Amino acid sequence: MTEVIRIRQGRLAGLRSADGQVNSYRGIPFARPPLGPLRWRAPQAPAPWDGVRRAHAPGPIPIQPKRAENALTFLGHEPMSEDCLYLNVWAPAAESGAPRPVMVWLYFGAFLMGSGSAALFDGEALARSGAIVVTFNFRLGRLGFLAHPELSAEAGTSGNYGLLDQIAALRWVQENISAFGGDPDRVTLFGQSSGSSSVSLLMASPLAKGLFHRAIAQSGGEFWPPERNKGLPGLSSLRDAEEQGAQLAAELGETSIEGLRRRPADDILSVWTTRAPVNWRQGIRNPAFICSYPVVDGHVVPARGVFETFAAGEQNDVPLITGFTANEGAGKIGVADRAQFLRHAQETYGDKAAAFLQLFPAATDEAARRASSVEIGDRLFCWHNWTFARMHGKSSRHPTYFYHFPHVPPYPKDRSYAETDGDPATELGAIHGSEIPYVFGNLDKRDWPWRPEDRRLSALMSSYWLNFARTGDPNGSGLPAWPRFRLPEADTMFFEASPRVAEAPFRSRLAFWDLYFRGVDLS
Repeated sequence: MTEVIRIRQGRLAGLRSADGQVNSYRGIPFARPPLGPLRWRAPQAPAPWDGVRRAHAPGPIPIQPKRAENALTFLGHEPMSEDCLYLNVWAPAAESGAPRPVMVWLYFGAFLMGSGSAALFDGEALARSGAIVVTFNFRLGRLGFLAHPELSAEAGTSGNYGLLDQIAALRWVQENISAFGGDPDRVTLFGQSSGSSSVSLLMASPLAKGLFHRAIAQSGGEFWPPERNKGLPGLSSLRDAEEQGAQLAAELGETSIEGLRRRPADDILSVWTTRAPVNWRQGIRNPAFICSYPVVDGHVVPARGVFETFAAGEQNDVPLITGFTANEGAGKIGVADRAQFLRHAQETYGDKAAAFLQLFPAATDEAARRASSVEIGDRLFCWHNWTFARMHGKSSRHPTYFYHFPHVPPYPKDRSYAETDGDPATELGAIHGSEIPYVFGNLDKRDWPWRPEDRRLSALMSSYWLNFARTGDPNGSGLPAWPRFRLPEADTMFFEASPRVAEAPFRSRLAFWDLYFRGVDLS
């Protein structure tokens, strides 16, 4: 057990690591439980407590759909509850002469799944190197993002409760992190997938101004216009989201928000999900995403949108690292065969279909499935981070650093994975999220046959991330120089067995998405 510390809500006792170097404090409430009348309301300040609270175990995770246990994104079984607004802190045990940098993690899961307490996100290794690490839960799916006209009448807007949870956690950090030895003036956001999208949304949000001082966005963003995200989860207008929320209530036979608040959470999550086949591999939009994604509400997310906020230079202006992996869409096959892919190309891209098919050739059924996977990865991830770097690089006073992660981890070949039927090294490669255990220094959280080059790369990446948290610049003694991102050079750090700097990858494909999403070449 650690020494007792005091935060605003009361006293805490955590646990000390076996080697005595790191203290951890888990399951700390940063808001009141969003239950009953607090469902679909902005998070409320946490209640104080008497005595010493044992911060030894994480709180329940948000209610969410279950993942397949052989999915690469399956992170273990954890108890679920609407009472989920808890955070975890890891801090070096040794006293420091100065406050330490703070790293706040935003987890993946498409705003539908995930938690801050998964073993892969354990902050002990980063804390051992000198950072204060914070992970936390935020409300997900329909419990975190439902909009409805009656909810808007209550508060002036609705939806985005999960984003408001994120902002509440950042405010908690500002108020309390000094008790753990952290510097409230050196807070770094870092997140992957929907966590990276959250970084883009918080950089655009006026409500998050001053709550963080650097940002790292790994494989995700919200830079496309809502009308162009056909068939894929993405931002919608408040009006559209309210209409969907009203339809959902009607499906449940509820005419009021009071009635919806009385319904069990499972009722809210399950309605509509049985009305259509749910299979990402066949290109069918999962009905669970309906009423389950952030909204352009003019309050949390500016009415002009994320892209336009960055274009105007009105984002929260902080140093930025952003990038993506080599095979972002691996395992996400949107079509069954070549004929379906060709129909999709014509229906989706119209007069740009010929240009699309030149970049995503589909001479056979197998080639079509591969092309569809690459298309999904580009649309959901690569283009957003490429645009993130360009937009912030043009308008920011602070530096931007861009990376690419082509390194293929050592997947055990004696296991089956939900994402592939064959050899994962060749079929998946550097899949979406591959870099996470390297960044956290948590390779051993997965019992994979890690190689010396994996451990060297993990030490390198975690050093860059830690340096950036300390100073806003990832460079440091003994590390290969990582140049600032500027156009037209587009210098990019390639994280592989022998890291190198080169021009950004996939430029011709990314130029196509500029024309499709924005109608102009942004480069």
